[in-house]
Amino acid sequence: MHLRSITFSQGVALYMGAVLGSGILILPGYTATVAGPSSILSWIILSLLSIPLAYTFARLALKYKDFGGVSTIVQKAFGYKWSAIVGWFFFAWVATGQAVVGITGAGYIVHIFHLSEIYLYLIGLLFLFVAFIINIKGIKTSGLFSLWLSGGVLILLIVTIFFAFPEIDRNNFLPFAPFGLTGIGQSCVLIFWAFFGWESITHLVPEFKNPERDVMRSTWVSVLLIGIIYTLLSIVTVGTHTYGNTGDVAPLAVLMNKTLGLNAGVATAIVSCVVCLGTLNVFLASSSRLGYALAKEGKFPLWFNKMSNHHVPYRATFFLFFSNALTILASYVFKVPVDELILIPTTLGIFVYIIASLACLKLLWYDRIGRFSALLSVSCCILIAPFAFSYLIVPIIISIACLLFLRVNPHRTPNGHR
Repeated sequence: MHLRSITFSQGVALYMGAVLGSGILILPGYTATVAGPSSILSWIILSLLSIPLAYTFARLALKYKDFGGVSTIVQKAFGYKWSAIVGWFFFAWVATGQAVVGITGAGYIVHIFHLSEIYLYLIGLLFLFVAFIINIKGIKTSGLFSLWLSGGVLILLIVTIFFAFPEIDRNNFLPFAPFGLTGIGQSCVLIFWAFFGWESITHLVPEFKNPERDVMRSTWVSVLLIGIIYTLLSIVTVGTHTYGNTGDVAPLAVLMNKTLGLNAGVATAIVSCVVCLGTLNVFLASSSRLGYALAKEGKFPLWFNKMSNHHVPYRATFFLFFSNALTILASYVFKVPVDELILIPTTLGIFVYIIASLACLKLLWYDRIGRFSALLSVSCCILIAPFAFSYLIVPIIISIACLLFLRVNPHRTPNGHR
Protein backbone atom coordinates (compact mmCIF):
# COMPACT_ATOMS: atom_id res chain seq x y z
CA MET A 1 0.00 0.00 0.00
CA HIS A 2 1.44 3.38 -1.01
CA LEU A 3 1.59 6.18 1.55
CA ARG A 4 -0.41 8.98 -0.09
CA SER A 5 0.75 12.36 1.25
CA ILE A 6 1.41 14.73 -1.71
CA THR A 7 -1.08 17.61 -1.97
CA PHE A 8 -1.75 19.99 -4.90
CA SER A 9 0.55 22.70 -3.51
CA GLN A 10 3.27 20.16 -2.80
CA GLY A 11 2.83 18.82 -6.34
CA VAL A 12 3.45 22.30 -7.76
CA ALA A 13 6.44 22.67 -5.43
CA LEU A 14 7.89 19.31 -6.51
CA TYR A 15 7.49 20.28 -10.18
CA MET A 16 9.11 23.67 -9.50
CA GLY A 17 11.92 22.00 -7.60
CA ALA A 18 12.51 19.51 -10.41
CA VAL A 19 12.26 21.87 -13.41
CA LEU A 20 13.10 25.30 -11.99
CA GLY A 21 16.40 23.89 -10.82
CA SER A 22 20.10 24.56 -11.14
CA GLY A 23 19.60 25.69 -14.75
CA ILE A 24 18.52 29.15 -13.60
CA LEU A 25 21.90 29.62 -11.91
CA ILE A 26 24.08 29.10 -14.99
CA LEU A 27 22.19 28.48 -18.22
CA PRO A 28 20.89 31.96 -19.14
CA GLY A 29 24.54 33.06 -19.16
CA TYR A 30 25.92 29.93 -20.86
CA THR A 31 23.30 29.97 -23.62
CA ALA A 32 23.79 33.68 -24.30
CA THR A 33 27.51 33.02 -24.69
CA VAL A 34 26.82 30.18 -27.15
CA ALA A 35 24.05 31.84 -29.20
CA GLY A 36 24.07 35.53 -28.34
CA PRO A 37 20.68 37.29 -28.03
CA SER A 38 19.07 34.56 -30.15
CA SER A 39 19.33 32.34 -27.05
CA ILE A 40 16.06 34.02 -26.01
CA LEU A 41 14.44 32.27 -28.98
CA SER A 42 15.83 28.95 -27.72
CA TRP A 43 14.28 29.55 -24.30
CA ILE A 44 10.90 30.33 -25.87
CA ILE A 45 11.08 27.18 -28.04
CA LEU A 46 11.83 24.96 -25.05
CA SER A 47 9.16 26.70 -22.93
CA LEU A 48 6.57 25.90 -25.60
CA LEU A 49 7.91 22.34 -25.92
CA SER A 50 7.26 21.91 -22.19
CA ILE A 51 3.50 22.13 -22.75
CA PRO A 52 3.10 18.90 -24.77
CA LEU A 53 5.86 17.13 -22.81
CA ALA A 54 4.29 17.86 -19.43
CA TYR A 55 0.80 17.03 -20.66
CA THR A 56 1.66 13.64 -22.17
CA PHE A 57 3.75 12.52 -19.20
CA ALA A 58 1.12 13.57 -16.66
CA ARG A 59 -1.74 12.07 -18.68
CA LEU A 60 -0.16 8.62 -18.93
CA ALA A 61 1.27 8.67 -15.41
CA LEU A 62 -2.30 9.19 -14.17
CA LYS A 63 -3.44 6.23 -16.23
CA TYR A 64 -0.87 3.75 -14.90
CA LYS A 65 0.03 5.16 -11.43
CA ASP A 66 3.26 3.22 -10.99
CA PHE A 67 6.63 4.01 -9.39
CA GLY A 68 8.21 3.00 -12.69
CA GLY A 69 6.90 6.23 -14.21
CA VAL A 70 8.45 6.78 -17.63
CA SER A 71 9.76 3.20 -17.70
CA THR A 72 6.25 1.85 -17.14
CA ILE A 73 4.85 4.05 -19.92
CA VAL A 74 7.50 2.78 -22.35
CA GLN A 75 6.83 -0.84 -21.36
CA LYS A 76 3.12 -0.45 -22.14
CA ALA A 77 4.06 0.82 -25.61
CA PHE A 78 7.21 -1.06 -26.66
CA GLY A 79 7.74 -3.92 -24.23
CA TYR A 80 10.19 -5.09 -21.61
CA LYS A 81 13.58 -4.36 -23.22
CA TRP A 82 12.83 -0.80 -24.29
CA SER A 83 11.37 -0.13 -20.85
CA ALA A 84 14.58 -1.38 -19.26
CA ILE A 85 16.75 0.75 -21.58
CA VAL A 86 14.85 3.98 -20.88
CA GLY A 87 14.92 3.16 -17.16
CA TRP A 88 18.70 2.75 -17.29
CA PHE A 89 19.01 6.01 -19.23
CA PHE A 90 17.00 7.87 -16.60
CA PHE A 91 18.80 6.31 -13.65
CA ALA A 92 22.25 6.94 -15.17
CA TRP A 93 21.25 10.52 -15.95
CA VAL A 94 20.33 11.17 -12.31
CA ALA A 95 23.27 9.09 -11.02
CA THR A 96 25.66 11.61 -12.63
CA GLY A 97 23.55 14.73 -13.23
CA GLN A 98 22.93 15.65 -9.60
CA ALA A 99 26.67 16.17 -9.20
CA VAL A 100 26.27 19.02 -11.70
CA VAL A 101 23.50 20.47 -9.54
CA GLY A 102 25.65 20.33 -6.41
CA ILE A 103 28.71 21.87 -8.08
CA THR A 104 26.60 24.60 -9.65
CA GLY A 105 25.14 25.69 -6.33
CA ALA A 106 28.53 25.46 -4.67
CA GLY A 107 30.03 27.60 -7.44
CA TYR A 108 27.86 30.52 -6.40
CA ILE A 109 28.88 30.30 -2.77
CA VAL A 110 32.58 29.96 -3.66
CA HIS A 111 32.34 32.94 -6.04
CA ILE A 112 30.50 35.21 -3.62
CA PHE A 113 32.65 34.48 -0.56
CA HIS A 114 35.94 34.16 -2.52
CA LEU A 115 36.67 30.62 -1.30
CA SER A 116 39.37 28.34 -2.71
CA GLU A 117 38.58 25.73 -5.37
CA ILE A 118 38.44 22.76 -3.00
CA TYR A 119 35.33 24.25 -1.36
CA LEU A 120 33.50 24.03 -4.70
CA TYR A 121 33.54 20.25 -4.41
CA LEU A 122 33.16 20.02 -0.63
CA ILE A 123 30.04 22.22 -0.63
CA GLY A 124 28.69 20.26 -3.61
CA LEU A 125 29.05 17.08 -1.54
CA LEU A 126 27.32 18.79 1.39
CA PHE A 127 24.32 19.62 -0.82
CA LEU A 128 24.09 15.96 -1.85
CA PHE A 129 24.30 14.78 1.75
CA VAL A 130 21.53 17.13 2.98
CA ALA A 131 19.20 16.01 0.15
CA PHE A 132 20.03 12.37 0.97
CA ILE A 133 19.09 12.80 4.65
CA ILE A 134 15.81 14.58 3.75
CA ASN A 135 14.83 11.78 1.37
CA ILE A 136 15.61 9.07 3.89
CA LYS A 137 13.01 10.72 6.18
CA GLY A 138 10.24 9.97 3.65
CA ILE A 139 8.16 11.63 0.91
CA LYS A 140 6.03 13.72 3.30
CA THR A 141 9.12 15.48 4.64
CA SER A 142 10.47 15.76 1.11
CA GLY A 143 7.25 17.34 -0.21
CA LEU A 144 7.02 19.94 2.57
CA PHE A 145 10.69 20.79 2.10
CA SER A 146 10.12 21.39 -1.64
CA LEU A 147 7.09 23.59 -0.89
CA TRP A 148 9.12 26.02 1.22
CA LEU A 149 12.14 25.98 -1.09
CA SER A 150 10.17 26.56 -4.30
CA GLY A 151 8.17 29.43 -2.81
CA GLY A 152 11.34 31.19 -1.71
CA VAL A 153 13.06 30.77 -5.08
CA LEU A 154 10.03 32.05 -6.99
CA ILE A 155 9.83 35.24 -4.91
CA LEU A 156 13.55 36.01 -5.23
CA LEU A 157 13.56 35.43 -9.00
CA ILE A 158 10.52 37.66 -9.54
CA VAL A 159 12.15 40.45 -7.52
CA THR A 160 15.42 40.11 -9.49
CA ILE A 161 13.66 40.19 -12.86
CA PHE A 162 11.52 43.18 -11.84
CA PHE A 163 14.52 45.27 -10.83
CA ALA A 164 16.58 44.11 -13.84
CA PHE A 165 14.19 45.45 -16.51
CA PRO A 166 15.15 49.15 -16.05
CA GLU A 167 18.81 48.14 -16.60
CA ILE A 168 18.17 46.65 -20.07
CA ASP A 169 20.00 48.27 -23.00
CA ARG A 170 18.45 47.72 -26.48
CA ASN A 171 21.91 47.66 -28.07
CA ASN A 172 22.65 44.40 -26.25
CA PHE A 173 20.16 42.60 -28.51
CA LEU A 174 22.19 43.28 -31.67
CA PRO A 175 23.37 41.37 -33.62
CA PHE A 176 20.56 38.99 -32.73
CA ALA A 177 21.99 35.70 -34.05
CA PRO A 178 25.79 36.07 -34.33
CA PHE A 179 26.33 32.28 -34.45
CA GLY A 180 23.38 31.39 -36.69
CA LEU A 181 21.28 28.24 -36.41
CA THR A 182 24.20 26.27 -34.95
CA GLY A 183 24.29 28.58 -31.94
CA ILE A 184 20.54 28.31 -31.45
CA GLY A 185 20.70 24.50 -31.72
CA GLN A 186 23.57 24.20 -29.26
CA SER A 187 21.82 26.49 -26.79
CA CYS A 188 18.69 24.32 -27.11
CA VAL A 189 20.75 21.28 -26.04
CA LEU A 190 22.02 23.17 -22.99
CA ILE A 191 18.54 24.51 -22.20
CA PHE A 192 17.15 20.96 -22.21
CA TRP A 193 18.91 20.60 -18.85
CA ALA A 194 16.79 23.43 -17.47
CA PHE A 195 13.54 21.78 -18.57
CA PHE A 196 14.27 18.27 -17.35
CA GLY A 197 11.88 17.36 -14.58
CA TRP A 198 8.46 17.02 -16.23
CA GLU A 199 8.97 13.26 -16.22
CA SER A 200 10.06 13.10 -12.56
CA ILE A 201 6.51 13.47 -11.21
CA THR A 202 5.47 10.33 -13.11
CA HIS A 203 7.32 8.29 -10.46
CA LEU A 204 5.52 10.08 -7.61
CA VAL A 205 1.89 9.95 -8.86
CA PRO A 206 1.09 6.90 -6.65
CA GLU A 207 1.84 9.10 -3.61
CA PHE A 208 -0.57 11.96 -4.44
CA LYS A 209 -3.51 12.18 -2.02
CA ASN A 210 -5.92 12.88 -4.88
CA PRO A 211 -4.07 12.20 -8.16
CA GLU A 212 -7.10 12.54 -10.47
CA ARG A 213 -7.74 16.06 -9.22
CA ASP A 214 -4.28 17.37 -8.41
CA VAL A 215 -1.75 15.95 -10.90
CA MET A 216 -3.00 17.82 -13.98
CA ARG A 217 -3.73 20.99 -11.99
CA SER A 218 -0.21 21.08 -10.59
CA THR A 219 1.17 20.34 -14.07
CA TRP A 220 -0.54 23.30 -15.78
CA VAL A 221 0.26 25.79 -13.01
CA SER A 222 3.92 24.71 -13.09
CA VAL A 223 4.20 24.86 -16.89
CA LEU A 224 2.88 28.43 -16.94
CA LEU A 225 5.02 29.73 -14.07
CA ILE A 226 8.25 28.07 -15.20
CA GLY A 227 7.93 29.10 -18.85
CA ILE A 228 7.37 32.75 -17.90
CA ILE A 229 10.22 32.84 -15.35
CA TYR A 230 12.78 31.22 -17.67
CA THR A 231 11.92 33.44 -20.65
CA LEU A 232 12.02 36.67 -18.63
CA LEU A 233 15.29 35.65 -16.98
CA SER A 234 16.88 35.05 -20.41
CA ILE A 235 15.67 38.47 -21.62
CA VAL A 236 17.17 40.37 -18.68
CA THR A 237 20.41 38.34 -18.87
CA VAL A 238 20.90 39.35 -22.51
CA GLY A 239 19.50 42.87 -22.06
CA THR A 240 21.92 43.64 -19.23
CA HIS A 241 24.74 41.67 -20.95
CA THR A 242 25.28 39.49 -17.89
CA TYR A 243 27.19 36.76 -19.69
CA GLY A 244 30.59 36.11 -21.22
CA ASN A 245 33.50 37.27 -19.08
CA THR A 246 31.18 39.23 -16.76
CA GLY A 247 29.07 36.24 -15.76
CA ASP A 248 30.93 33.03 -16.49
CA VAL A 249 31.29 31.89 -12.90
CA ALA A 250 27.95 32.91 -11.39
CA PRO A 251 25.78 34.85 -13.87
CA LEU A 252 22.74 35.09 -11.59
CA ALA A 253 24.95 36.50 -8.83
CA VAL A 254 26.26 39.17 -11.21
CA LEU A 255 22.70 39.98 -12.33
CA MET A 256 21.47 40.31 -8.74
CA ASN A 257 24.41 42.53 -7.86
CA LYS A 258 23.64 44.75 -10.87
CA THR A 259 19.97 45.06 -10.04
CA LEU A 260 19.68 44.69 -6.26
CA GLY A 261 22.95 46.25 -5.17
CA LEU A 262 26.24 45.13 -3.68
CA ASN A 263 24.54 43.43 -0.73
CA ALA A 264 22.86 40.93 -3.02
CA GLY A 265 25.71 38.42 -2.64
CA VAL A 266 24.28 36.76 0.45
CA ALA A 267 20.81 36.64 -1.12
CA THR A 268 22.27 34.97 -4.19
CA ALA A 269 24.07 32.40 -2.03
CA ILE A 270 20.73 31.63 -0.38
CA VAL A 271 19.06 31.26 -3.80
CA SER A 272 21.75 28.84 -4.96
CA CYS A 273 21.31 26.74 -1.80
CA VAL A 274 17.54 26.71 -2.11
CA VAL A 275 17.50 25.91 -5.84
CA CYS A 276 20.06 23.12 -5.64
CA LEU A 277 18.55 21.47 -2.58
CA GLY A 278 15.10 21.64 -4.16
CA THR A 279 16.31 19.98 -7.37
CA LEU A 280 18.36 17.32 -5.58
CA ASN A 281 15.43 16.58 -3.28
CA VAL A 282 12.95 15.91 -6.10
CA PHE A 283 15.27 13.90 -8.33
CA LEU A 284 16.50 11.70 -5.49
CA ALA A 285 12.87 11.05 -4.48
CA SER A 286 11.65 10.19 -7.97
CA SER A 287 14.71 8.31 -9.24
CA SER A 288 15.14 6.16 -6.14
CA ARG A 289 11.57 4.95 -6.69
CA LEU A 290 12.41 4.23 -10.32
CA GLY A 291 15.43 2.14 -9.23
CA TYR A 292 13.18 0.23 -6.82
CA ALA A 293 10.57 -0.40 -9.54
CA LEU A 294 13.19 -1.53 -12.08
CA ALA A 295 14.71 -3.98 -9.59
CA LYS A 296 11.27 -5.33 -8.69
CA GLU A 297 10.62 -6.05 -12.38
CA GLY A 298 14.02 -7.69 -12.97
CA LYS A 299 15.44 -4.83 -15.07
CA PHE A 300 17.94 -3.82 -12.40
CA PRO A 301 19.94 -5.72 -9.75
CA LEU A 302 17.70 -7.13 -6.99
CA TRP A 303 19.82 -5.30 -4.41
CA PHE A 304 17.75 -2.16 -5.16
CA ASN A 305 14.45 -3.89 -4.33
CA LYS A 306 14.20 -2.72 -0.70
CA MET A 307 11.88 -0.26 1.08
CA SER A 308 12.38 1.20 4.56
CA ASN A 309 9.68 1.57 7.24
CA HIS A 310 9.19 5.15 5.97
CA HIS A 311 8.32 3.79 2.49
CA VAL A 312 11.70 4.97 1.15
CA PRO A 313 13.74 2.87 -1.34
CA TYR A 314 16.79 3.49 0.80
CA ARG A 315 19.30 1.41 -1.17
CA ALA A 316 18.54 3.23 -4.43
CA THR A 317 18.69 6.55 -2.58
CA PHE A 318 22.09 5.68 -1.13
CA PHE A 319 23.40 4.53 -4.52
CA LEU A 320 22.38 7.83 -6.16
CA PHE A 321 24.13 9.77 -3.38
CA PHE A 322 27.28 7.64 -3.73
CA SER A 323 27.43 7.75 -7.56
CA ASN A 324 27.04 11.53 -7.63
CA ALA A 325 29.67 11.89 -4.91
CA LEU A 326 32.04 9.87 -7.11
CA THR A 327 31.17 12.10 -10.08
CA ILE A 328 32.08 15.18 -8.04
CA LEU A 329 35.37 13.53 -7.06
CA ALA A 330 36.12 12.69 -10.71
CA SER A 331 35.33 16.27 -11.73
CA TYR A 332 37.83 17.52 -9.13
CA VAL A 333 40.59 15.03 -9.99
CA PHE A 334 40.31 15.35 -13.78
CA LYS A 335 39.37 19.06 -13.81
CA VAL A 336 36.16 18.55 -15.82
CA PRO A 337 34.25 21.89 -16.00
CA VAL A 338 30.50 22.01 -15.39
CA ASP A 339 29.66 23.10 -18.95
CA GLU A 340 31.20 19.82 -20.20
CA LEU A 341 30.04 17.57 -17.37
CA ILE A 342 26.44 18.71 -17.88
CA LEU A 343 26.35 17.29 -21.42
CA ILE A 344 26.55 13.68 -20.19
CA PRO A 345 23.24 13.66 -18.25
CA THR A 346 21.68 16.10 -20.74
CA THR A 347 22.27 13.74 -23.67
CA LEU A 348 20.81 10.83 -21.71
CA GLY A 349 17.84 12.98 -20.76
CA ILE A 350 17.13 13.92 -24.38
CA PHE A 351 17.04 10.23 -25.33
CA VAL A 352 14.73 9.47 -22.40
CA TYR A 353 12.38 12.14 -23.77
CA ILE A 354 12.62 10.80 -27.35
CA ILE A 355 11.74 7.22 -26.36
CA ALA A 356 9.11 8.29 -23.82
CA SER A 357 7.50 10.68 -26.31
CA LEU A 358 7.35 7.92 -28.92
CA ALA A 359 5.66 5.71 -26.31
CA CYS A 360 3.18 8.48 -25.52
CA LEU A 361 2.50 8.89 -29.25
CA LYS A 362 1.57 5.21 -29.53
CA LEU A 363 -0.49 5.07 -26.35
CA LEU A 364 -2.34 8.32 -27.03
CA TRP A 365 -2.82 7.78 -30.77
CA TYR A 366 -6.62 7.83 -30.52
CA ASP A 367 -6.61 10.93 -28.32
CA ARG A 368 -6.36 13.91 -30.69
CA ILE A 369 -4.76 16.30 -28.17
CA GLY A 370 -2.48 13.58 -26.81
CA ARG A 371 -1.39 12.48 -30.30
CA PHE A 372 -0.56 16.05 -31.36
CA SER A 373 1.30 16.76 -28.10
CA ALA A 374 3.38 13.58 -28.31
CA LEU A 375 4.16 14.09 -32.01
CA LEU A 376 5.32 17.65 -31.37
CA SER A 377 7.45 16.53 -28.41
CA VAL A 378 9.23 13.73 -30.23
CA SER A 379 9.85 15.87 -33.34
CA CYS A 380 11.51 18.64 -31.33
CA CYS A 381 13.62 16.20 -29.31
CA ILE A 382 14.87 14.42 -32.44
CA LEU A 383 15.80 17.76 -34.05
CA ILE A 384 17.78 18.81 -30.96
CA ALA A 385 19.60 15.50 -30.31
CA PRO A 386 22.26 15.75 -33.10
CA PHE A 387 23.65 18.93 -31.53
CA ALA A 388 24.96 16.80 -28.62
CA PHE A 389 27.75 15.74 -31.05
CA SER A 390 30.35 13.40 -29.48
CA TYR A 391 28.27 12.91 -26.31
CA LEU A 392 25.87 10.72 -28.33
CA ILE A 393 28.22 7.84 -27.43
CA VAL A 394 26.91 7.94 -23.82
CA PRO A 395 23.42 6.49 -24.48
CA ILE A 396 25.01 3.86 -26.74
CA ILE A 397 27.26 2.69 -23.88
CA ILE A 398 24.37 2.62 -21.39
CA SER A 399 22.19 0.67 -23.87
CA ILE A 400 24.89 -1.99 -24.30
CA ALA A 401 25.32 -2.29 -20.51
CA CYS A 402 21.54 -2.67 -20.05
CA LEU A 403 21.18 -5.33 -22.75
CA LEU A 404 24.14 -7.29 -21.34
CA PHE A 405 22.52 -7.21 -17.89
CA LEU A 406 19.21 -8.46 -19.29
CA ARG A 407 21.03 -11.25 -21.14
CA VAL A 408 22.83 -12.41 -17.99
CA ASN A 409 19.69 -11.95 -15.84
CA PRO A 410 16.68 -13.42 -17.69
CA HIS A 411 13.24 -11.85 -17.31
CA ARG A 412 11.72 -12.23 -13.83
CA THR A 413 8.17 -11.87 -12.61
CA PRO A 414 7.19 -8.80 -10.55
CA ASN A 415 7.91 -10.84 -7.38
CA GLY A 416 11.52 -11.26 -8.47
CA HIS A 417 11.30 -14.92 -9.50
CA ARG A 418 12.73 -16.20 -12.78
